[in-house]
Amino acid sequence: MFRALFDLTFLEQLNLKFVHKIFNQSDKTNKYKSSKNFTLNKNARDQRKTGNQHGPAAATRGGSPHGQPPGEARQPTSLQGLLRFAMEATKAEDAPHDSEYQPMDEERKKFLEAALKSLTVDVVQELQKQIQILQRVEQAKPEDEVKEFEQALETILEYVDQIDTANDFHKIGGFMVLYPCLKSVHPSVRAGGCELLATLCQNNLYCQQVVLDNEFVPKLLSIIEKDEDIQVVVKALYALSGIVRDNPEGFNQLIHYNGLVILLNTLKRNNEKFITKTAFLLSALCRQHPDMKSRLVFLDYIPALVQLVATERSASHEHVLSLLVSLVEENPTAVAECRNPRYNLKDVLQKYVASIRNREECLEEEQYCKRLLHLLSS
Repeated sequence: MFRALFDLTFLEQLNLKFVHKIFNQSDKTNKYKSSKNFTLNKNARDQRKTGNQHGPAAATRGGSPHGQPPGEARQPTSLQGLLRFAMEATKAEDAPHDSEYQPMDEERKKFLEAALKSLTVDVVQELQKQIQILQRVEQAKPEDEVKEFEQALETILEYVDQIDTANDFHKIGGFMVLYPCLKSVHPSVRAGGCELLATLCQNNLYCQQVVLDNEFVPKLLSIIEKDEDIQVVVKALYALSGIVRDNPEGFNQLIHYNGLVILLNTLKRNNEKFITKTAFLLSALCRQHPDMKSRLVFLDYIPALVQLVATERSASHEHVLSLLVSLVEENPTAVAECRNPRYNLKDVLQKYVASIRNREECLEEEQYCKRLLHLLSS
């Protein structure tokens, strides 16, 4: 299987000068960084390394409103996308009227075919090569160098954000290396394995089902609960979110394996990244599952959330307040619990609003607080 590039019949209609313009434009804009034949945009690499993919819960592939920051344009990740990008970028240079294309002469055609051949990657072969490298992960000792494994995971990630390629990755045996990566003695490999699992499952029902059938949910919950490396836990939360959101069976496994208790304890670990990703996931589940709210009230989430709101403001407060709103709306039991005098929630919210007033970056937080105050006063 080869990654789709250009339709040759279409290329034959292109003037060679225009093709040169496309490649020159891609060089000028510096959007692509060459590594062998084809690699991801550097910005995408940096986002993955910092764990900031696509908002609090990470990237989704369907343009999900909760998966990618609004207003953030997606960079082209294939040569077809590059072609579209170059055509748009050079539209002003085009002739004002339709051009009549002449048949491409044999010399130009051979040049173009050779150029395209040099840009073609056998994706399956490349994935198989990286899988073979990762099959040695289990033998790695704590003192061993793992750069090769990290690079293999990074290379796979460059391709499997496409759903069809993610499915092919499973069909050629790629999922067999996931468990060894998650169990590695090296935190960077565990984090990379969790990120790979997350990317494979984002908006991909086929891969989600494979993961659920092989009980990756309890493994991820164990990592979230016990792993001491912050980045590993963040990536595990990212993977868990991609599996259980919008998936009834994934949600059922989360409940079955005591996931809500583990997530409550994760909120209490007082780590901003943990709080952000956990609150985001729980808010989404409250919207998707009506019985989720009563479960969280029963498990004493409200005292934990009130305590978080009362702490010094951080970026995670927006997501905590959003979760509280999701929990309280159309839920009389939660409203009654929030009115309990021992929480003094009204006073906490009023003080919080006063502390963020007229701060543009806190507008959503202010709206959440006012919404909560309204619900508590109704």
